[in-house]
Amino acid sequence: MSGVELGSSMKKECFHFQEEYTFVNHGSFGAVPLVIQEEQKRLLEESNKNPDIFFRKREKILYWEARDIAANFLGAKPEHLVFVTNTTTGVNCVLRTLPWKKGDGILATNLTFPANVNACHRAAEFSHGHFYQFEIRLPIRHEAEVVRNMTSYLDKFKNIRLVLLDHISSPTALVFPLKEMIAECRKRNVLVLVDGAHALGQIAVNLEDLRPDFYIGNFYKWLYTPRGCAVLWVAGEHQTWCTPLVTSVMYREGFQLEFMMQGTRDNIPYYLVPASLKFFKDIGGMEKINRYTVDLLERACLLLEERLGTTCVGIPDSMKAPRIRLVPLPQYEEYQATTDGAKQLNLDIMEKHNVICLVCAVQNHLYLRLSANIYNELSDYERLAEVLCELRRPQITKKAIMLCKSKL
Repeated sequence: MSGVELGSSMKKECFHFQEEYTFVNHGSFGAVPLVIQEEQKRLLEESNKNPDIFFRKREKILYWEARDIAANFLGAKPEHLVFVTNTTTGVNCVLRTLPWKKGDGILATNLTFPANVNACHRAAEFSHGHFYQFEIRLPIRHEAEVVRNMTSYLDKFKNIRLVLLDHISSPTALVFPLKEMIAECRKRNVLVLVDGAHALGQIAVNLEDLRPDFYIGNFYKWLYTPRGCAVLWVAGEHQTWCTPLVTSVMYREGFQLEFMMQGTRDNIPYYLVPASLKFFKDIGGMEKINRYTVDLLERACLLLEERLGTTCVGIPDSMKAPRIRLVPLPQYEEYQATTDGAKQLNLDIMEKHNVICLVCAVQNHLYLRLSANIYNELSDYERLAEVLCELRRPQITKKAIMLCKSKL
């Protein structure tokens, strides 16, 4: 793999995308390299040849091996780490099983992923508690603004028991100053749950050093496993009550066994962590990939700004994610700056123009959440710019006609 150049060569040699499409949205669902797909097929075939041996004996070996390798990669003690299918599942495990007291508060941000907002609402309703969200407004001059916005809520609402923070926010690609935010929560005896869905593989993570109370991160987004592979890190003092959503045969047999045994299901994505991390290392690892994607995204953002006549949002360099950026879009008459408008624009770009991207509505404005990975190159973003400009032409032409008529 080290001999394959990043970009179109990597795309051709290591992936199997539908040829007529342009892919600049790796962040949503990831992409599985061919070598990992082959290993997935091999394990599936093994499980089908002799299910009893696979599920009664082989699975345990595969699970512990994958967990230990994942823990080593994340600077975690293996006994603190378990597998879950995705970040949403991990967040629900914590929020649904935490022994809440009546009136307890949960704090998140206005940028928190919608599924997690729903989980917070549900937990607050169940416990007769309260759910708060503090504001993060764009642009951001300094990361200290984000910390202050959080602490002002913690100091105002003394009932807040847990804060849900992003490591890298999903809609806006902001890297949160987690160490500082966790430290402020510690001063106030507030628990910290981190949504690290986009962090693993993008930025270095050492969980025992970061030391939140809970941390969930996906392997399938930026570390190339099949979808349905994430990890939940739980500090030792919470493992007596933090249990999986499914109660199964290992009930009360301990934190690790309860999460490992949740009925008969396909856990093969977990067992591909060793192969996926080997692929990640073989293509150059985090430093090489980020060097490539940061440069590519900088050029892509400049290209889109120039073609669309917009200016990228100002945020500190320390808060920029290496493989996702936020790019403002111009106004489109047919697409309102709402969640529904963003969804429709996204669908039209995908279905009518064969470009896979992500459009988000943030603070009454439409943005591209632009992804870059090892198979992308500048021509992908040139194609995206062409489509976005093409979508504007009808309204520009319409305005020009109306201007001419008014002069007449």
